[in-house]
Amino acid sequence: MTTNDYQAAVAAYADELRSLFAPEPAESRSAEPHAASAEMLAERAERLAGLSGDLLDQTTPLLGDDDPAVRLGAEQSLLAQAVASLRVAEGLMAVDAAEEIAGARSAGSPPEAAGFADLLALMETPLDAVGGDVSAEPALTRGRAPQASPDDLIAAAGDAIDQVLAGVGSFSKDTLAGLLGLDTALLKQAAQLISGELAELVAKLGQQASLLVAKAARFLLQAYDSLLAALGQDAASALRQQAAAWIEQIQQGDSVAQLIGAALHADAVQARVAELVTASQASQDVLGQTQANVQALPGSFQARTRLAGQLLAGIAVLKRIPAARLPMVELATAAVYITLLGFVVYTGSDYVDAPRLERIGRVPGVLHVVQTGLA
Repeated sequence: MTTNDYQAAVAAYADELRSLFAPEPAESRSAEPHAASAEMLAERAERLAGLSGDLLDQTTPLLGDDDPAVRLGAEQSLLAQAVASLRVAEGLMAVDAAEEIAGARSAGSPPEAAGFADLLALMETPLDAVGGDVSAEPALTRGRAPQASPDDLIAAAGDAIDQVLAGVGSFSKDTLAGLLGLDTALLKQAAQLISGELAELVAKLGQQASLLVAKAARFLLQAYDSLLAALGQDAASALRQQAAAWIEQIQQGDSVAQLIGAALHADAVQARVAELVTASQASQDVLGQTQANVQALPGSFQARTRLAGQLLAGIAVLKRIPAARLPMVELATAAVYITLLGFVVYTGSDYVDAPRLERIGRVPGVLHVVQTGLA
């Protein structure tokens, strides 16, 4: 796959997404354009779903590109695709709810094309530029290179780890709060199923659903597939094995802090960093540059998980729509929640260099930065 193939897939997808909720043209000069019928919306959604799958297929191989910036850009594109799929699902369900309540489109407010503009702008940007925006780049300084003492570097590493842990913890708390509000049986099923099995079960549960709600559930599954792809094969496999245990721990009363602390083993990493720095004979200039590189890591973590935050907020909005309580929608929503949790926890593992947890492996973490900086 090449980035040219990717950009062609983005262009086709973007054209269809922009027109999804567009009104149907007027039938005569004197008539006004009118909202698309449910049947027309379903046809458009079906075309978009196919193009969304094509874009996913073009993006995923770029996670293995030789350029690390392209790899990060592909990851961010997959997250943007997941957000777009969620917004589509929300819009279709809002239209369906409006038709049920009022028998007309006026009660609903599906997304306008502008509702996707931020996501399409990201997808249409060259991937290396997108990746560069979320990379861990130290702030530029004028004049002499920064200097630091061993204690300064140890403190900076501890602070970076603490910031990442706080970000993972806050996100996980909000995600688990949403998860635990869903049906317990469906939640356990979502934690254990792989993508194909999940799609089959959602389809089975939705046999009596309306046309637009069925299409919405399909887009929720596409959001799930995009998140799984963003995780990468190893982290996605680890999540399937770990998710059910995490949920059970929380249901049994463990706190989010306990869960994250046990998963990331940050204390062990901080102790190892202190050992390396104390034993090093590096100059203050080397220590200073290494400290600057370490201090850039929390900002990169926040940038890489920004779209995950949009997904979390979007699910909260979607859950207010009555159809969100249908079993097929709850199951698909639970799957998105679980993959979101996995993405943020395993991304945090990257930055902390967690010794016992799977990593996505797209950025060097605190321990790696210190090791290479002092080598």
